[in-house]
Amino acid sequence: GRGLRVLGFACKPLNEAPVEDMEGETEQALVWLGLVGMLDAPRPEVRNAVARCRSAGIRPVMITGDHQLTAQAVAEDLGIAQMGDRVLTGRDLEKMDQASLENVVEDVSVYARVAPEHKLRIVQALQRRKHIAAMTGDGVNDAPALKQADIGIAMGITGTDVSKDASDMVLLDDNFATIVAATEEGRVVYNNIRRFIKYILGSNIGELITVACAPLLGMGGVPLSPLQILWMNLVTDGLPALALAVEPADPNVMKRPPHDPQESIFARGLGLYMIRIGIILAILAVGLMIWAYGYTEQVQSELLSRDRWKTMVFTTLCLAQMGHAMAIRSSTRLTIEMNPLSNPYVLASVVLTTILQLMLIYVAPLRNFFGTHYLSMTDLGICLGLSMLMFVWIESEKLVFRWFALRKGSRSSIQ
Repeated sequence: GRGLRVLGFACKPLNEAPVEDMEGETEQALVWLGLVGMLDAPRPEVRNAVARCRSAGIRPVMITGDHQLTAQAVAEDLGIAQMGDRVLTGRDLEKMDQASLENVVEDVSVYARVAPEHKLRIVQALQRRKHIAAMTGDGVNDAPALKQADIGIAMGITGTDVSKDASDMVLLDDNFATIVAATEEGRVVYNNIRRFIKYILGSNIGELITVACAPLLGMGGVPLSPLQILWMNLVTDGLPALALAVEPADPNVMKRPPHDPQESIFARGLGLYMIRIGIILAILAVGLMIWAYGYTEQVQSELLSRDRWKTMVFTTLCLAQMGHAMAIRSSTRLTIEMNPLSNPYVLASVVLTTILQLMLIYVAPLRNFFGTHYLSMTDLGICLGLSMLMFVWIESEKLVFRWFALRKGSRSSIQ
């Protein structure tokens, strides 16, 4: 029960070296010396890696050629199996047809004394049960199972060339914990891709609605020139989006089950979020546009142009996107709950983009080139105040969703 590999030792005194034909007789009438227990200890980081797998909704399965008791003891020590869990041996698998194996494969986490062909059957059984199977192996005989698995992982140090060719990934350090780290990195990259899309398309939808509404409302033209739209796409959208793409891992990234690999990139509310945020951004911009169109007609001077309402809309859209970038870093945590320096690129991109936007208004050469108009401090304050509502809205959504989640959790616990 201690997970030791037991070797038996015996000897036989001989007066001369045995002849090849007498090897069978030589191994008779041996003198028993005793047993030696040998511990092939797992790496210390494996136990924590297994625990992280379980919290992430990944079920580790041990498939080994060791004795059943040895495999069971090691699995229990690492947390792969619990005491009393069922263990299947290669002999058990030989007696089972594929349908019988499929019925028990979700309940068995330890397989002992298995042959290479058994590994292939286990992978196929998991796949038919709609599981995504990742398989590790190093030998030539492991190649069929590695090829069959959704993700075949070959050992880079001890693995054969055949197993490496059949696999999808080669583990350079032969360390199970590296697989878990790679899983976490993959989730972070996927989350950042979704965050990038949420920010870019959500902002673009708001800009599109704003530009389309101006002629419909009789504003006498669109508020944004082609050059200003290009500026928004390349600078006010591009810089924060690139910074969001390197957002570090969320603390709960390995505490949730995996998602369906066949799901759309717009699944789990992403598409609805983009439309919702785009509409909110458009409401702010169009509301300002309607008000500023009349306001700038009444408040004019030599420095304050009648057409500066267009610049107010342009500035509000750009600054609102800065608030959007700050708030979208997490879908659940408030911005004040996050360390602003955990991703300094977002903070730097927001500050830099805001400064550049102000330069388009108050630096004469840039103002003339981009077709903007000078804004008074009152005008700028109005733009800043409205743009901050975008940030407040997204943070309020987080609080509402958090409240619903807590309420749902409390109901579940009562039931």
